[in-house]
Amino acid sequence: MMGQVVHESRTRLVAAAVLATSLLTLTACNPPAAQNTEPTAEQAVERSADELNKSLEEFSKDRPGAKVVSDAQLRKGIPQAQQWLENVEIKPSKCGVTFAAPISEQLKNSVMGAVELKDQYITVAIYPDVEALKTAWDAQAEASNSCARYTVKSEGQSRAFHLAEQPVKSNAELNQGYVITGSDGTRTSQQLSVRSAAVNVLVGIQQATTKEQTADQLKAATETVNAVLEKIN
Repeated sequence: MMGQVVHESRTRLVAAAVLATSLLTLTACNPPAAQNTEPTAEQAVERSADELNKSLEEFSKDRPGAKVVSDAQLRKGIPQAQQWLENVEIKPSKCGVTFAAPISEQLKNSVMGAVELKDQYITVAIYPDVEALKTAWDAQAEASNSCARYTVKSEGQSRAFHLAEQPVKSNAELNQGYVITGSDGTRTSQQLSVRSAAVNVLVGIQQATTKEQTADQLKAATETVNAVLEKIN
């Protein structure tokens, strides 16, 4: 989550990628309604890291300036990203544990890839074990109420964050969208975060937004989710 709003460095960009494809992208102020997340084996996608990378390259070929980030590249930067997450001060303190702890689990449970665009970051995680994705999605709902508002202190600067739920309707069975507003008391910025899960595939999209841009960006993000799922399937 924090990497979405302070991603100037490569370490923080990697943090954004991991958090976007894990249970750490928290829900909005109200917990989501219960949903049936029971997968069917016939629908599960099977892809190796190389196969996912090739699918993302195919998806990106008509998108000028797109850069595909492989599973290996993400994993290489994750130790630094996790260290950064563990070294910042987060209040409530329990939210810090929620943010940092599951990264190693993400590494063990999925194959990852990302596409970096000029104004958007797309992440994909494929879980060989469909139940692992269901567990991650359900755990996210449990964390929503306690960490919908939090503050992050890093390098002597403190920022307060708030998550506001947004409507998302893609071809995936499960969808969540949020505008994350961050402020240091002087400047305020917003990030749009969209997550969609189709059986054992989790797609995340992050980009800067404003009140005037959000509606159009949500529509475009939904179309992007559908295009990614179509290419992977």
